[in-house]
Amino acid sequence: MSTAESLDSESRQYSDEEVPETLTDENVNVSLISEHSPVNGFILLQKARLPGALVNVVGVVVSYTPNRKSSGTDYTCSLVLVDPSIPNNVKGISVNIFRSRLEHLPDLSVGSIFVGKHLRINMFHETTQLVATKEESTFKVICDITKPNQQFPFNMQQHAKEIMAYANYLRRWCTSSSNPKVGNYIPSRQRRRIEELSPNIFFDLIAEVVMVYPAANAVDLYVTDFTENQLLGNREYRTNTPYGLCSRSILQITLWDEHAEDGEDLRIGTFVLLQNLHAKNNANGDLVAALHGDRERRRKKIIVLEKNDMEIANIIRRRNAYYEQHQNYLERHERDSSPDFKSETMEQSITRIKCNNDIELTDIDDIKDHSEPVGLFRTRGRVISVIPSDFEDFSRPYCHRCNKIMNSANCEECTQCSKRLKGFKYDFSLLFENELGVGTLPVLITEEDANTFLEGLPPVNLHKNPIFLQKLKDRMRRLLGNVLMSQAGCGPLIDFCVMYYEINENNNLIRIYKMFNTILEG
Repeated sequence: MSTAESLDSESRQYSDEEVPETLTDENVNVSLISEHSPVNGFILLQKARLPGALVNVVGVVVSYTPNRKSSGTDYTCSLVLVDPSIPNNVKGISVNIFRSRLEHLPDLSVGSIFVGKHLRINMFHETTQLVATKEESTFKVICDITKPNQQFPFNMQQHAKEIMAYANYLRRWCTSSSNPKVGNYIPSRQRRRIEELSPNIFFDLIAEVVMVYPAANAVDLYVTDFTENQLLGNREYRTNTPYGLCSRSILQITLWDEHAEDGEDLRIGTFVLLQNLHAKNNANGDLVAALHGDRERRRKKIIVLEKNDMEIANIIRRRNAYYEQHQNYLERHERDSSPDFKSETMEQSITRIKCNNDIELTDIDDIKDHSEPVGLFRTRGRVISVIPSDFEDFSRPYCHRCNKIMNSANCEECTQCSKRLKGFKYDFSLLFENELGVGTLPVLITEEDANTFLEGLPPVNLHKNPIFLQKLKDRMRRLLGNVLMSQAGCGPLIDFCVMYYEINENNNLIRIYKMFNTILEG
């Protein structure tokens, strides 16, 4: 007979009539000497010691992880339970739950009461854990003790009154300020928002990835949960603040060891749970965080969350509110400050372009007549056409391994090596005409030269970032005038630097003109 079966048989000696509907703390007798809890057929957490045995337990949830896909075919979550039997120097006992479907996992919260039947005791690195498998176990989570008519699984119904009485006791016990043990059950590493961070703490964070930068032996990950912290300072990013967010909303996290490899594959826009982060001040006094590896356990501490996960609902609400607020601002700004391109073109011949002014100015037609296989020039012209015509397609997914920009913004895997794509790069062209309108030059703007040209606007998925797309439109509209309305010749004249080189395509030499060292001022 299994442990659970013996406990169940013992519990049948008691009838529900012997248990009063409401028990006071005095009625709920928790004996730390006995292995049994006040609920017949259940044991105290500290007595769960025999590996392989099945046990029934009740405890208070002090921490948990979001529901997620396991490494196999199931879905899983983890929680930590405490009860009065747990010693002061023990954080609690972990419970790992596995189910076939995501919706079959529990909705947890800190302070809720977890009731589990037929949990199997397992040892992991000399630490006791309880495992709730889909074949053996049932559970019940009590979030609101005051709610009448709680629904229990069939195999718990005969003990429902006992369970509710003990649950009431546990809630009073764990929240009692007079209980000297309570502080020991507050996890030293709590889940926090960016606005709650301070130096020298360990914490967990749920956030959205906004940038990923591989560094020497590490990866710099930039995330936001759309809250602000003054301690983050006013840092200048390599490509300025992404998504149009202020720097006080973006936390830089340096990933080391095995976590660097996990972080390198994260895509912009992914929601993640990051565990055991260490907050500290960098050399400039700005608040940053780090995630170091564990050579012995190598436990995964970067968990990708699905977008329908309840854990990210608050972040999505904050993000939507941010987008709506700033979208309204951008629309008002566009109405109030849209330039008069006709008068601007007449009043000035050179727009807000910076480039290498020491390079001699050469007419577009003279560049095209140049006979050398390569050349560097500074020229002057106005934009008369844009390729692609949709700004959303100005940036597309990029494969670092193959050094290849995809043809479609919807690609999720590299068409050459099948590696999952995480980054984007700019790749677009502008057709210029000279001052007299008699010579034209197609100019490619891509990769780092595009980042220079659009300084402060890093390449992201423009189909999914309306604020960033609007910023790009505002920047380009100053350059294009009414080109998008098919009124050629109305844009401002600009100076820009252009190089050309020749490539062999199907035994034909094709000349490529490419912009460089030119910045379109914001």
